[in-house]
Amino acid sequence: MKSHSFLCLLLAGVSCAAFFSGACANELPSTLKPQVNERAVYDWNGRHKAVMERNRSVNPEYAVFGDSITHRWGGEPSGDNRARGTGKAAWKNLFSPHTVTNMGFGSDYVDNAYYRVQLGELDEISPRVIIVLLGTNNLGGRKDTPRACADNLKAFVSLVGRKCPASKILLLGILPRKEKAVAPLIVETNKMVSVLADGKRVFFANPGTAFLAEDGVSPKSGLLVDGLHPSAAGYDVLGKELSSLLEKIDGRYKGGSVVR
Repeated sequence: MKSHSFLCLLLAGVSCAAFFSGACANELPSTLKPQVNERAVYDWNGRHKAVMERNRSVNPEYAVFGDSITHRWGGEPSGDNRARGTGKAAWKNLFSPHTVTNMGFGSDYVDNAYYRVQLGELDEISPRVIIVLLGTNNLGGRKDTPRACADNLKAFVSLVGRKCPASKILLLGILPRKEKAVAPLIVETNKMVSVLADGKRVFFANPGTAFLAEDGVSPKSGLLVDGLHPSAAGYDVLGKELSSLLEKIDGRYKGGSVVR
């Protein structure tokens, strides 16, 4: 079933040109600390190198930035064994027959993803769509405020836009977690970042609404394996949502073989 909250084609308060201008480059929020992820329990630098190598060799049609939710999903590069197979079928259904790079890094904050882009992960490539699913670790792990998390995401989207001016950016809302105390923070952050959308280059969607139970707060039973990471069924839901989104914003999208 298609979610009623797929796309939010909202005009931003500033023009797209101003948002992506170099004038923003040196005006990072004080809460954003671009740096290596020292908390990673895998070879963070090794994965960064693998992503760089893949992007240079295949020039992906789609790039998916994220944290462990994306890292565990599927696709390439996957040599660090973080992808546990839970979402591989959903990934294949979503993106086959397209060329995609999984740029999810477990435990990354928005800050770490920003640093990866600074290190060149998007250099010399131009994906048609760059998908961004970040922020849950900032809210649930580092305990950032919604304002801080939203400001960091805004800076990240701006940097990605400057690096890949021909790409569309699909910014996804933060997915629900089991901690009810975090739920209002997620809602507030998603509302703040939704205004980054202009319906031309930047799009916002909140697939997390398809994860919510009837109370509108708790995740549906069976969609998360540990209160944070999707189960196979959860990745199927996420894949269906993204398939519908990509059909809307990319006329060359031919994936989405999931059963609806």
